[in-house]
Amino acid sequence: MKKLIHFLLLSFLAGGVAAQSDVQYTHFTFNKLAFNPGYTGAKGSFDALALYRNQWSGIDGAPRTVHMNAHTPFAGQRNGMGIAVTADEIGKVSTNSAEMSYAYRIKLGESSTLSLGVSGRFEQLRIKWSEADAIDPDDPEIPQGDETAFAANFGTGAYFLGKKFYFGLSMPRLLKSPLYLDRSDRNDNPRTTYVTGGFSTSLNSNIELVPSMMLSYNPAAPVDVDLNANFIFMKTFWLGGSYRLGDSFDALAGMEFGNGLRLGVGLDFTQSELRKVTNGSWEIMLGYTFKCKSCDVSHLRFF
Repeated sequence: MKKLIHFLLLSFLAGGVAAQSDVQYTHFTFNKLAFNPGYTGAKGSFDALALYRNQWSGIDGAPRTVHMNAHTPFAGQRNGMGIAVTADEIGKVSTNSAEMSYAYRIKLGESSTLSLGVSGRFEQLRIKWSEADAIDPDDPEIPQGDETAFAANFGTGAYFLGKKFYFGLSMPRLLKSPLYLDRSDRNDNPRTTYVTGGFSTSLNSNIELVPSMMLSYNPAAPVDVDLNANFIFMKTFWLGGSYRLGDSFDALAGMEFGNGLRLGVGLDFTQSELRKVTNGSWEIMLGYTFKCKSCDVSHLRFF
């Protein structure tokens, strides 16, 4: 069964996906730069993040993702710049990307900022056909040897940050990409639009509730919605949960240490038909925000 699913996953991605999409993250609320270049520099200080995702654990060839990014404001907090690298693998298909982002930050009030961002990325896709465990090795539709493609892409986004809430709108890929190796029967539409938002509210002097959401829309795919709520205790550690529409219920836990280091763990409990063959998904997040005397730490950590 695992080999059959492995082959179906490979065929799904390499030959018949209706739309190219970005990697999904359970820690999406902590990893906004992956979806929105307008977020660049929004932490108010130099910030770095590393994340590993193991999706659909137990299925041979299921997705594995490593993502790292860093960003910082400069020139009096009015500009932001960032970098990101992503390595994503599913079956014998691997996608690697390197990205740079820039945002211009407009101060709208004492505690509100609108950031307008752009990004450029270089992408590589490789399909290892030589390692494919095909049901029919003589199928003429399966290429012989490996295939590799390279492409550039661009994105844009806007991010509004208030003292107790945020809102984002972005499209991280604007161009159609040749990464899927010129298969004319596909309807490639990489233009996924992301809408994000959230706010924080104090329940008492020691507990803060931070609900957030992310909606992604692509004309060639179903609408995805992620809903999240984290309880933050003493501005130090958090417990929370998420629901990904039609896909999973997720649990999150993490801690922010006094020196700016933060560590988070996420567990996805699959609700789709894949639950019959997978143990779910999991993520580990490691981040660090450098201290700065002029930052408002009360909302800097979690937005």
